[in-house]
Amino acid sequence: MDKIHVAMDESDASQRALVLGQQLARQLAVPLCVTSVVASEERVEARRAALQSRLADQQAEDASIEVAVHASAKDYLGQLAGREEVGLCMMAHGRRPVPEMLIGSVTAGVVRRADRPVYLCGPRFDAKAHQQVKVLMVCVDGSKLSEAILPHAVALSKRLDARLQLLQVIDTAAAAAVPLDGGHADVMESGYVHGLARRLRSEHAMNLDWEVLHGDPADSIVSYLADCQDTMLAMTTHGRSGLSQVVAGSVSHEVLHEARCPVAVLRPADIG
Repeated sequence: MDKIHVAMDESDASQRALVLGQQLARQLAVPLCVTSVVASEERVEARRAALQSRLADQQAEDASIEVAVHASAKDYLGQLAGREEVGLCMMAHGRRPVPEMLIGSVTAGVVRRADRPVYLCGPRFDAKAHQQVKVLMVCVDGSKLSEAILPHAVALSKRLDARLQLLQVIDTAAAAAVPLDGGHADVMESGYVHGLARRLRSEHAMNLDWEVLHGDPADSIVSYLADCQDTMLAMTTHGRSGLSQVVAGSVSHEVLHEARCPVAVLRPADIG
C-alpha cells in the first residue's frame, strides 16, 4: 500500500473518512489523496473547490486532490480499491435498518467490486479513541470466506506494526443445539482459533493472540470493541447484497453502525 485514497463528495458525512485517511497515511508514512467522482467535466472545478475548502477546515492541505469524470462512482472507486498499491477509505451512512442504505449504495457497490479490503468508518467512528492502529482484530468462523482476509490482515499488521488478534464469536443460541459437557465445550470452541493462531505464527513468524466471544454475534463484537482503543476490525462479506452477510452471522450492518473503530471489509473475488 503506497498511497491512501479517501473517497469524498461535498457532504459533511464524507469528512469522517478524511480523518481516517489522515491517520492511516500518517501511520504508514504514505501520501494522502482525496478522490471524488463527478458525472461531467462541467462539475470538476466546483467539486475541486469544495474539496479544497474541506481540506483547509481539516488542516489537510498537504493532501492531493483528484476529481475524476466517470459515469459510475461505484465502478471507478471499485477499480481504484482493487489496486494493490492503494488503500481506499470511505464513510458508512448512519441510516437503518436496510444494510445497503446503512452504508450507502456507492460504498456497498465499491465493496462488491473491489477484491481488496475497503476501509470504512461508520457514524459512531471515534477518531480520538482510535488515533492509530495498534491492534488489528480479524473476525474468523472456520470458513474459507472468513479466512480470505487473513493474507491482507497479516500484511497490513506488519506494515502498521500492529498486533494481530483473531476474533471468533460463538453464537450461544446455535451452540445450545449441540449438547456438550461444560468442561469440554470451551476446549472444542477454542480449538479452531487456537490452531489457526498457531499456524499463522509458524507461517509468518509473527506474534498474535486470539479471543473467543459468546453471545449474539453483533452485540458481542460491538461490546468487545467498546472499551478498545487504537483498534481496527477486519471482516469478510458475501457480495450479493451489499454488506448484509458477514462471518459470525448477518452482523456487518450492525457492527458498522455501532462500532467506534474503523472496519476493513473484504468481499473475496472468488466467492461466486
